[in-house]
Amino acid sequence: MTATVPDVIDRYYRVIGETDIDAFVACFADNAIVADEDQTYEGPAAIRAWRERTAAEFAYDAVPEQVEEEAGGNFVVTTLITGTFPGSPVRLRHRFTIRDGLIGALDIRP
Repeated sequence: MTATVPDVIDRYYRVIGETDIDAFVACFADNAIVADEDQTYEGPAAIRAWRERTAAEFAYDAVPEQVEEEAGGNFVVTTLITGTFPGSPVRLRHRFTIRDGLIGALDIRP
C-alpha cells in the first residue's frame, strides 16, 4: 500500500486469505455494514454469513495495490482480486470507514 492505513485494514487483508472466520469478523464493529455485489450485510451475523458464503464458493486472494485517505475516516483501497471466480482477475475499490479502530462500513465496487 502507498499510504499508512489503520491496523484494522492491514488485519482485514491478512485474514481474508485465511480460514479463520472469527478473525475476519473481529475486524468489524458490532453495527458495521458491508455492501458487496448489490447486497448489504449488517452486523456480525450477516457479515459472517457473507464471508462464509464467498469463501465456500471461491478461493481467492486480495492484494491491496493503492490507498487513498479521504476525509471523515475513509480509506479507499484499490485491490487486485484473483481466484477461481468468473472474470478473475479483477480490480475492486474497497471503501473503508473506520470507527473506534474497527471497520464501521465497507463498500466494495468495481
